[in-house]
Amino acid sequence: MIRINKDIVASAFLILFSAVMFAASNNIMKLTVSKVGADFAPKLVAIGIFILSVFYLINSIKQLKGSGGEEAGELEQGADEEKKEKKKISPMSVLATVGLLVLYVALLPAIGFLITTVVYLFVQMYLLADKKERKIPLFLVTSVVTSVFVYFIFKSVFHLMLPAGILG
Repeated sequence: MIRINKDIVASAFLILFSAVMFAASNNIMKLTVSKVGADFAPKLVAIGIFILSVFYLINSIKQLKGSGGEEAGELEQGADEEKKEKKKISPMSVLATVGLLVLYVALLPAIGFLITTVVYLFVQMYLLADKKERKIPLFLVTSVVTSVFVYFIFKSVFHLMLPAGILG
């Protein structure tokens, strides 16, 4: 079985999983009268998984149609080249990511969501980018815009409070 068929099976499984997750989240008891209850986050995650899985399925089908005329030998050669191109994950980057996450969670209540998230995102992008592709201005702008956007959505749309920290 070629890689593309595995992608189709995985995307179909994720679509089914998201549907089951969404249905199961309807059974979560609402303990508040607010618009956002305990079932909100699981439903949001299920919808996100569903949407991304549909895109994954469509992309896999397009790739399957595109490579339909190729012979098996060409597919195997392409798979070998793809394996060579993949970047190996360094154990240090994994440990650094786990350490950053622990530090983020520890500093979040004291420093606050905005500052902690901007710093975390910037450092994480810098850590994961290749040395040749490190674009500090882009990382900084992305970190700030993403953090402010998420803060605005949680505060204004969902009416949820995020840790304010030193910003009060």
